[in-house]
Amino acid sequence: MLLPTVSSLVFLPAASVAAKRGFHMESMVYFFTMFFTAIYHACDGPGLSILCFMRYDILEYFSVYGTALSMWVTLIALGDFDEPQRSTITMFGVLTIAVRIYQDRWGYGIYSGPIGSAVFIIMVKWLQKMKQLRAVYPEKTVYTQQVGPGCCFGALALMLRFYFEEWDYAYVHSFYHLSLAVSFVLLLPKKNRYAGTGQNAAKLSCFTLCCCTMSPSTSKEKKTEKPKKKSSRTVWTVPMEKPWTRGCSTPTLPLYNPPPSTPVKGTSISKLKEMNGWK
Repeated sequence: MLLPTVSSLVFLPAASVAAKRGFHMESMVYFFTMFFTAIYHACDGPGLSILCFMRYDILEYFSVYGTALSMWVTLIALGDFDEPQRSTITMFGVLTIAVRIYQDRWGYGIYSGPIGSAVFIIMVKWLQKMKQLRAVYPEKTVYTQQVGPGCCFGALALMLRFYFEEWDYAYVHSFYHLSLAVSFVLLLPKKNRYAGTGQNAAKLSCFTLCCCTMSPSTSKEKKTEKPKKKSSRTVWTVPMEKPWTRGCSTPTLPLYNPPPSTPVKGTSISKLKEMNGWK
């Protein structure tokens, strides 16, 4: 089906927005969802079946799994958890959603389970913050500009997905993709506080994904430094230590003290020569 395949590309702007805001993990999940959803819908029709590089049931599984996982990571990002709670809760969702969708891919629980669990965890955290601060947490603008509109578009997407697809699958499912991507963009916070700021801000690129680049601040410092001479030390050579820099624990001989320029009173010259070993 061409229209659902093309409408799956709306997750690409969502991935771009997430990467710009510093949510690189969420951006990769959105891209994962877009890729497998587009290939899955392309395999539904006869014209684009050449793109089916995997079995149809596997594409179906990863399409549903990516959608549910995108909902989970978006809501966890909205909760603004500290580490290690954030990574622990995220990994808990990754594992449990994979098992749940493997058991049943079409029930209401594939989406209601992750959404209900995430909302419950967020409510517990926000209520604790409100009790500590004795004020509304987070700010009211978060509820009016992010939570409210994002939940509305998310509810619209689920209604289109489960109740109105029988009208016209191609158009209704395409609007489902659009509503879901808009809800992700609205619910995602404006900035990831773990991504850094200024020169230390983390950036997503092909080199970063391949672990081939350093942070921006480190690379700028390397450019200003003068090139240092490479050390000739290898695993086959033993570093030589200079004798005068080596710390020695054994007692050394006393240093030679020259004789005084003027003879000491009461001591003859011959006596001084004998004391210093002169003949």
